[in-house]
Amino acid sequence: MQHPILPFMPAVFLPVSNLKRSTEWYADLLEQPIVPRQDGGGIYYFDFDGTDMILDSNAWGFPPTIMFDTQRVDESRAFCETLPHGFITDIQRLDEVSFFNINSIMVCKAHRAPESDRPKPAHALLNRISRVIVHAEQLTESIGWYETFLDRKAETDAWIHELPLIRMDRGAHLLIDDNRLCQSPRVFYERLQLDLRVNPVAIIETVDIEAAHEYVISKGAQVERGIEERLGVRFFIFYDPDHNGLMVCEK
Repeated sequence: MQHPILPFMPAVFLPVSNLKRSTEWYADLLEQPIVPRQDGGGIYYFDFDGTDMILDSNAWGFPPTIMFDTQRVDESRAFCETLPHGFITDIQRLDEVSFFNINSIMVCKAHRAPESDRPKPAHALLNRISRVIVHAEQLTESIGWYETFLDRKAETDAWIHELPLIRMDRGAHLLIDDNRLCQSPRVFYERLQLDLRVNPVAIIETVDIEAAHEYVISKGAQVERGIEERLGVRFFIFYDPDHNGLMVCEK
């Protein structure tokens, strides 16, 4: 029987303190119109090619969250109970979705027919989310946990040299970084009383790193270190008004 948790990340959640402000900021950055959403309150999502970005004001004060897909949410939760975890929630059953959280992951079943795969309008410089990043404290331990969680083996990323990647069937792939790539500081979460490395959340591809760098600065994004080169890729990290970090890499 197929593993209950599917190798697909429909979205990443970015916690925001002011949904209206953040929606307007990202709409301007991504040059996407703001449209009404049947969102259940407190969230707004931006379409990318495969893995989308959801702004979540309900999660302010908590780390970003990765969503994984399932068609068998009860089996998925029972399976996750067997994994080492800091916490796991009960299943929340709503009209549109059923989901639960384990650590910084949401496992979600959508109660609707899946949308047909269609290309989303790509920004000229910020093309798509191609990697979602797991920030590993212990690399071997994190690889083993996610290999078990997804029932898939890690491989070496052919794009970002040396780092392990777990390949998804569609959308972004999962990149596991022990801070060799990101070299990011920890963030203190007062509600959790924890210092965690969470930034950048994901990697956005670009065909022109210099132009993308100039563009995000012109839109008011904070870029602390400029363009860097490490592990075979050129990239920069920018931050939104709530200090959620995103990496832009030249493909």
